[in-house]
Amino acid sequence: MAQEREDVCVCFRPQLEVREVVLLTHSVLQEFPRRILPEFRPWFPSDSRRPLRPQNPPPRISSSSISSSISSSSRFQRSWCVIAGRMARLRNTHSFSRPFRKAIERHGLDLHQRVKWVVCERSGVCVEELWLELSRAIRRSRLPTCNANFQRALAQIWLFCDVFYCEYIGNFLKQELRLSGPITLTAHKHGEILTL
Repeated sequence: MAQEREDVCVCFRPQLEVREVVLLTHSVLQEFPRRILPEFRPWFPSDSRRPLRPQNPPPRISSSSISSSISSSSRFQRSWCVIAGRMARLRNTHSFSRPFRKAIERHGLDLHQRVKWVVCERSGVCVEELWLELSRAIRRSRLPTCNANFQRALAQIWLFCDVFYCEYIGNFLKQELRLSGPITLTAHKHGEILTL
């Protein structure tokens, strides 16, 4: 058991000898109560090596629930998030194109800084259907460093990623998911920095 320790300052008259001061101090300290600290016990089991997980899994949107949610979106304004199960990295990344490189240099962005692609109804696709495809792509680790947020009240999808992968992900959205309208890249404290 650990004991609480405190420093004591003793003042004495010069005519006392050091031995007398030590004995006097020892006898005075005996009168002070001593408190024994309780033994530390963690609130989690110490032998468990598994990470803590939520009790319930996150909700998933099925294609059958889309039609019912569209007819009832005016009453319920919900937003959903999806993140990758494991971090995916691209093995080969090409260099930035000129517009991307100029935007990154103009705003002084770091390659590991988080930026956000904003996809809305005017991008030329149903946002509900796009959310299903995008969720599937993120769960299958096809979009590195990505997590997405479906802002149903705004009819927008926010796709967060590192600056290093922003051009690849923008091209993925336009080509693989067949977005015909514009998508906007925004950065914190800078606002819109690029439209693709």
